[in-house]
Amino acid sequence: MIVKNESRCLARCLQSAKGIADEIVIADTGSTDDTTKIAREFGAKISNFHWVDDFAAARNFAINRTTGDWILVLDADEWVGENLAKEIPVFRRGNPAVGWVQQVSDFRRNGRTFRAHCMTPRLFPRGAHYEGRIHEQLISPLPRVNLRGELWHDGYLDIHKKGDRNMKLLLVELERDPDNVYFLFQLASEYNAIGQPEKAFGCLQKAFARVKPGDPSAPNIAVDLLYTIIELKKFEAGIQVVARAEKYLGDFPDFFLVRGLFFMNLIRSNPARYVSELPGIEQSFQRCLALGEDERRRSVHGSGTFLANYNLGVFYQAFGNIAAARRCFESAAAQGYEPAAGLLEKLPAG
Repeated sequence: MIVKNESRCLARCLQSAKGIADEIVIADTGSTDDTTKIAREFGAKISNFHWVDDFAAARNFAINRTTGDWILVLDADEWVGENLAKEIPVFRRGNPAVGWVQQVSDFRRNGRTFRAHCMTPRLFPRGAHYEGRIHEQLISPLPRVNLRGELWHDGYLDIHKKGDRNMKLLLVELERDPDNVYFLFQLASEYNAIGQPEKAFGCLQKAFARVKPGDPSAPNIAVDLLYTIIELKKFEAGIQVVARAEKYLGDFPDFFLVRGLFFMNLIRSNPARYVSELPGIEQSFQRCLALGEDERRRSVHGSGTFLANYNLGVFYQAFGNIAAARRCFESAAAQGYEPAAGLLEKLPAG
């Protein structure tokens, strides 16, 4: 681990890994709170690392101080779920490979908390290393194996804590490589997190214009751009984004969810002009449900299930199809989506 001032969550992280790790190796980059005290209580080996604005350098410094044959990399705002804790010992007994774990992150959008998941490489035999000043990448020739268990993460709920640092490093990288779509996408995420959608829009628009359809970040660039367009009401730009993205995102429920929301807001902005787009709302949410949840890419939990049903129910309710709205809200509520349960209670009887 690399840490700095993580007293809020470090104990939770270390407790979750206590039964897995033979040693805990921590590179501290200048904590002034109880971080090192907490780490010592768990028997951690702590080394001080002079921060040089380079995450890969810090990761590699910590890795070089480990003695085990296998390495598990964690951040302090994460914790190992029970299923993942059971998988890790089994994985280590298999052939050498890089274990990609399912990171599950809570985040806020428009005052609501959502949950997203993505696969990230965290478990690997000695010999791998990191490259990259920020959003560092693991370098290893070994094959990839996906684990099913969860690595829980709540750091996006406290984004202001590290946003300035991340933004500074991303801007440095973009000075060196101004057309790098991945760094543009990450910088946009930082801007959106601190409530600066106009700046995020500029980054995402530039990234979307340059990204190739097969790029791993292409789906999320398109989706985040459309959410930012909805927030800023730049609907003319959104029409062009939808037209281009739907050519290569036909299997991504997150895209169809935001597509349906975009058409909802587009028509609301000028009903007379855009009424012809009305069928696109129902089609989009139904496509989400047909696709189901996406486990291959970074995806918002519910895009292929309860979020699609909820928004489809809102659509049906607006047009007086109460029976269809009820079915959608019941389905979403059965999966624990409370806003759907609230609207279900308000529907007229019958």
